[in-house]
Amino acid sequence: MRHLEKEIETLRYHQQLLLKIIQNPKAKLDLLIVEKNMTKEEAQQLLELCELLSKKFVTEKAEGYMNFQPLFNDLQKHLTPKLTVKEVIEAFLAQGLHKSFMQEMSKFYY
Repeated sequence: MRHLEKEIETLRYHQQLLLKIIQNPKAKLDLLIVEKNMTKEEAQQLLELCELLSKKFVTEKAEGYMNFQPLFNDLQKHLTPKLTVKEVIEAFLAQGLHKSFMQEMSKFYY
């Protein structure tokens, strides 16, 4: 029974995201979450991971760091298997989230 409740919760979450996508077709991250059937918890973990790494990027950049490959590696390592780093970076950029960090990360897969 718990599995069914979890599915319903995920469907409700996806419904909320779809309504946001209708209002803003550039909401590519929200679309990715729905397409990959991510739970609300998985989506929250992704957002928290990117927030943390983005803050590290800002700090390291201010300290004069030039090599951000370790941050890219952390991003790739901690992603759910449902996602690729490329699609995450593209979705964040399209939605305008953590722009400078994601632009820097995009250099490592192109």
